[in-house]
Amino acid sequence: MRPPQKNLALKFSTLIVVTACFVVMGAALLISKNFKNILTHWGEDVQLTVYLSSDISAQGRDELESYFKSRKEIGDFNLVTQEKALTDFRVQLASYAPDISQDEELLKMIPSSYQVKLVKDISTDTQSQVLQSISADLKNRTGVDDVSFGQDWVEKYGAFVSAINLSLNIVGIVVLFASMFVMSNAIRASVQVHRDEIVVLEMIGATSSMIRKPFLKEGALLGFMSSTLALVVCLGMYTVGKSVVNTRLGFLRLNEQLSFISPWMIATMIIGGTLLGAIGSYLCVRRINDGYAAASQRA
Repeated sequence: MRPPQKNLALKFSTLIVVTACFVVMGAALLISKNFKNILTHWGEDVQLTVYLSSDISAQGRDELESYFKSRKEIGDFNLVTQEKALTDFRVQLASYAPDISQDEELLKMIPSSYQVKLVKDISTDTQSQVLQSISADLKNRTGVDDVSFGQDWVEKYGAFVSAINLSLNIVGIVVLFASMFVMSNAIRASVQVHRDEIVVLEMIGATSSMIRKPFLKEGALLGFMSSTLALVVCLGMYTVGKSVVNTRLGFLRLNEQLSFISPWMIATMIIGGTLLGAIGSYLCVRRINDGYAAASQRA
């Protein structure tokens, strides 16, 4: 069944609208992935600072290091002695407040500490909880004065990542149903255009699969073309966006953190678009060869 010329405009406009829907979904995937990459990269700088008591013994430090090694969430940890902390403090204040940098009594107040980093495979969503758990354990240990990890920043950081993912998931679901609705309407219009042909096929005893097959193919092709075109558009958007970031925001060094969606996600999007078109078509033609077209003709 070849579509008449008057139906081509509808098919073309449907292709544009559905492609736009898939572009929105692809852009949501790109934003989600790259925001997560960037924020995870920044999150690698989050670390615990464990301030030690001035009277902590060598045995106490050994017990702390044993605790660090026993926690699978902890990666690297380094001891910053009071001497090193004092030296770093002097260097930082030398040009701003040279008098303070020479005040021995004030500088002796700086304690020794451990700088503790988490392993890299901890998700951003659970990072804050892990840091709070370790902090609570450490504060109850002998020889530890205080523990700091920028609690407010970490909590806001985790909440921001979660909010982005939730928002984009909602947008993706809404656009998904919108694209299916648009494709279903296009197939429904195609069924109406070929109504007379369907009536004839029903009368001569054509099976359901014979009548439905061209429309299912049409819906699947529409979904395939739309999702493929959307990926091409998204690739162009990604290339331009990466170039802008590299040119104007090069000082942030984000270029290495930006990446296009993975090959398996590309395949999923194309296959999903094809299946979505076929499902949308089936919803419109499932009643064909059940008296649907003939009843429509009598009406």
